[in-house]
Amino acid sequence: MLFCLSALCASAQVSGYSGSRIFWDTASRRTVFNGGGYARIIELQDGRLMAVCESGGIKIAFSRDKGSTWGSATKIVSNPAGISECVPDLIQLSDGTIIVAYNPRPTAPYSEERKFGIRCKRSTDGGQTWSDEIFVNDALHTFADGCWEPSMLELPSGELQLYFADEGPYTSNNDQQISMCRSFDGGLSWTKAAKICYRQGFRDGMPVPVLLKDQSEIVVIIEDNGWGYGDFFPTTVRTTLQNNWHDGYWVTAGDKNREKTLNLSYCPTATGGAPYLRVLPWGETVMSYQSAYERGGKNQMRVAVGNEQARDFKAMSVPFSIGSEEQGLWNSLAVIDTGIVVAVSGIGGNIEMMKGYPVRQLTAPYAKPTVDGKLTAGEGYKTRTATQIMLGTQTGTRVTADMAYDRDSLYLVTRVSDRTQVASGANADGVTLMLDVSGQVTSAPEEGCYKLMLRPDGTFYRLQKGSNSSWKTADKSTLPLRCAATQGSSYYIIEVAIPWSSLALSNPPTDRRLAFTLECTDNRSGTVYTETIPDASQMRPYTWMEMRLGEMTEETGIEAYPLQPTPNPSQRGGETYDLLGHKVNSRSSLLATPSSKILIHNGKKYVTR
Repeated sequence: MLFCLSALCASAQVSGYSGSRIFWDTASRRTVFNGGGYARIIELQDGRLMAVCESGGIKIAFSRDKGSTWGSATKIVSNPAGISECVPDLIQLSDGTIIVAYNPRPTAPYSEERKFGIRCKRSTDGGQTWSDEIFVNDALHTFADGCWEPSMLELPSGELQLYFADEGPYTSNNDQQISMCRSFDGGLSWTKAAKICYRQGFRDGMPVPVLLKDQSEIVVIIEDNGWGYGDFFPTTVRTTLQNNWHDGYWVTAGDKNREKTLNLSYCPTATGGAPYLRVLPWGETVMSYQSAYERGGKNQMRVAVGNEQARDFKAMSVPFSIGSEEQGLWNSLAVIDTGIVVAVSGIGGNIEMMKGYPVRQLTAPYAKPTVDGKLTAGEGYKTRTATQIMLGTQTGTRVTADMAYDRDSLYLVTRVSDRTQVASGANADGVTLMLDVSGQVTSAPEEGCYKLMLRPDGTFYRLQKGSNSSWKTADKSTLPLRCAATQGSSYYIIEVAIPWSSLALSNPPTDRRLAFTLECTDNRSGTVYTETIPDASQMRPYTWMEMRLGEMTEETGIEAYPLQPTPNPSQRGGETYDLLGHKVNSRSSLLATPSSKILIHNGKKYVTR
């Protein structure tokens, strides 16, 4: 019996979720190109964003405000007679040179002098003028034996690599491999193509390469239809930077360096094509792909977050809320600024973008908001507009939320954009917040887990507490909330204070791990839509987001001393990041600002803002 009990306890031990979740800001959705497809965006060294797409040739556009507005499109490559210039990629080299690569595709009837190929153009003046066309590679002249989809990577040595899908070597079957050409003079000239990966009898395609943050490996994400699912599957192939595909090395079908990115048991939406991969400033990786899973053959962009080795992709999210008859095609990602992810998708014949914010850990700063159901600047929530959490891409109902705390209570404010509010009944609209104050990582709801359901008018509808791995309905009077709400015709705001004492805590738990998640329910014409934080499950508290309370601050007026701004101690690779995973500079800190002071009271030091 003791052995069985020990085994049971061991099986319940779990690790807390440590990866980032991406909160997509639906208010940031913008049209980059009116018309076009297969777009890519990068951030230039001067801070501008540059976009490229195919649209009767190859077009580019620039943004000077991180994508809020875009200038007029300029065509830099026109279609020759009988050829469509397609699927562009772009890169800025360390010396500032911008290169756009693209894919000439002959149109039928085919002729031998018009070949499928890869070409590029260079700009050394920030995209104002462009070189003549530069030859990279040619395949054959027929559609069945072409080459496709260029994508580039610059190595620390200055070597430039261009990867592409290549049918040229397989004229007697339908196979396809990934090939790569190298340039050692900034894209002016290129080596012959070398094989990177190949699965006999199948079609490795659409490569996108990255160099990991620690520069240990080159990882190329591809679509691979040879796993036995009857569909493409986002897959990685890799080599060490030291090896760098030399000595004839390429990844075979059974090579340990060919790996699926997703686990189908975790993510049934894992199959699909057109993958894309990028590296976040602190090392985590983020991938996208298009999937028609449960969409009647209509593709939609999906995004997942991987670890620093481009493995263990989780936290699946859908950036763009689109109609059942719409598609999100030939998508890509960009990482800009201090780690903002930009999703790019072809929707309805146009190119759309949206910003997402990767967050590993939530923070409740020390403050004392007024619980009045209003969003008031300066109340002390983590973000100025109370948008530490953003949801709404799955349901189309925009939800924002933020937290704060003081000695007495934990505060939450949430704003829900909803034009069809249902205020009563079992399927009424509302928000559900879940909190684990046990300080443990629990696999199921146990003592210390709380679930609070709130209606749009601020009514505390139901309280449930964790017990014996399940939720038990409890008397609401045991958790006396202070709650206020504001309702408009198209939105509602709920603000709530949860006393620490009601959570069986005598003091704010600044020294322990808390876990938090939020869920929004929207009843539209009898159909109930629900959205929660990516990968967070009501029944699995270990999947909730870790939340930490910020440094407790008090202002007593006793012995005040100036305090210089202090970097946040979260250091990664010699750079400094805040608890949201965003890089901070010497004038930016969670701990202090230029006006901060140290106050000493009863032998303790407090930091004020």
